[in-house]
Amino acid sequence: MVQASYMRFTQSCPTCGRRVQIRASLMGCTVACQHCKAEFVANPNREHDSVGSTASLMERVERALGTETTQPVNF
Repeated sequence: MVQASYMRFTQSCPTCGRRVQIRASLMGCTVACQHCKAEFVANPNREHDSVGSTASLMERVERALGTETTQPVNF
């Protein structure tokens, strides 16, 4: 019998898009990407977490930088 602590699944980080291996015992918990340190909920069935999802590259970059704004920034 395989213990749940040894079972893993992969999920794309919604911020940087890198694939992260997550222990099955953490499913539904908030985890942190080991690459960019962004936090997200571990769920192997979430389609929008993939890199080719509806979130644009700029949205992911803004989330990674913590600079999401609702209005344009004037320089």
